[in-house]
Amino acid sequence: MKSYRYLYGPVPSRRLGRSLGIDLVPHKICTYDCIYCQIGKTAEKTVLRKEYVPVGEVLEEVKKFLQKETTSVDHLSLSGAGEPTLHSQIGSIIEGIKKLSSIPVAVITNGSLLFEEEVRRDLLQADVVLPSLDAVSPEVFGRMNRPHRKVSIEKVIEGMVEFRKIYRGKIWLEILFCKGVNDGPDELQKMKEVIDRIQPDLVHLNTVVRPPSEDWAKPLSEREMEDIRSFFGEKASIISEFDRHLTYVTEEDIKDGILRILRRRPLSLLDLSKWMGIPQGELEGQILSLSQEGKIQPRLHDKLIYYEILTEIKKE
Repeated sequence: MKSYRYLYGPVPSRRLGRSLGIDLVPHKICTYDCIYCQIGKTAEKTVLRKEYVPVGEVLEEVKKFLQKETTSVDHLSLSGAGEPTLHSQIGSIIEGIKKLSSIPVAVITNGSLLFEEEVRRDLLQADVVLPSLDAVSPEVFGRMNRPHRKVSIEKVIEGMVEFRKIYRGKIWLEILFCKGVNDGPDELQKMKEVIDRIQPDLVHLNTVVRPPSEDWAKPLSEREMEDIRSFFGEKASIISEFDRHLTYVTEEDIKDGILRILRRRPLSLLDLSKWMGIPQGELEGQILSLSQEGKIQPRLHDKLIYYEILTEIKKE
């Protein structure tokens, strides 16, 4: 997939199977600057919606992929390296994709702009929307997500409540927990009450796994996560890091594949092996070569070595 500018993958998703990613904004343009973000710090924090990438070019790439690639795809996912609802024409993109394929369309969003009626309307044609809600009290929201000054948690919650009223697809709400930040009993009780208002189909619980934007963002233990799952009830489940062992696009050059995946998030050797469908032993030489070339670097996190792309390469 070297010739694609806005598509990446297909990659194995924890919830969406083999997911073809569609990037709608440049790297790390977002409404938040979350402390746990695996992509890194936000480059431009904004609530300005505009056509960050051309609609026609995005749809042409999707069409080209569907016509020329032989790999199967479970979902076409609007997500990527920033907040996809910042793209002012996301509704037109979803509509265009629907004309090209019957593959379900997913939108992975932080949910911050759902308070805008236009954004809610834009997402109505998606098959599944996966918003995040990591906090419900203003002080925890500010510390956890570090939002744009025009985004309040009250607006975020009301936006999700209103969206549920008109949206007929699936809503899978994700909550990511950081130790000592949003896992206190008061916050959990408030979260449960807000979840009851939003009425998502599922609640996916997660914690810090890969290297976060801030080193002090620490994960919860398995026991702590299980206690929270039990507290939230039957709709809640803990997301396993990889729930399916899927084959990556093996035709492309391995080095290029490693670099393209690491542009999205840091990964361990085991992660890369699972994502690409290539044994770890076959990847070790390529990893060493890329490190010697100064294109990637190792980073120790929670006793595991992750590989991340160097900043100057990431911006290319």
